[in-house]
Amino acid sequence: MNKKILVPFDASPSSLRALQYAVPFAEEVGYELIILNVQFDYNTRNVRKFAGQHQIKQYQEEAARQSFETAEEYLADYEVTPTFRKRIGIPDQVILEESANEDVRLIVMGTRGVGRVKGAILGSVSYNVLQSTKVPVTIVP
Repeated sequence: MNKKILVPFDASPSSLRALQYAVPFAEEVGYELIILNVQFDYNTRNVRKFAGQHQIKQYQEEAARQSFETAEEYLADYEVTPTFRKRIGIPDQVILEESANEDVRLIVMGTRGVGRVKGAILGSVSYNVLQSTKVPVTIVP
């Protein structure tokens, strides 16, 4: 089984710095790279009052696509072939599940999410992952 590094990625400046740290390391030691984009599950009763299930799915797909395009631009200069994954759920829980399911050896993640409003919510994601995993975690500021 190949050794893997998991990089949660949302195209925020913090997640981009985490990717910039992880890619040369993965290339140097020969680890596989999993780039994980986690989209919130917006399919709730309150959201459905304003958007249909199809619109929600389209939004999630587009947000993930844009994140992956940003990652691919950075990866063009490296000899690393990543696996891109989009998951839906609560970010810290999804990151922990993915790391356990894929036998990840290292998680490299940023400290903040996108924007001030999301940042207030997502700022705790790296802390929660750090406190709940048995896998080494590198937090890139």
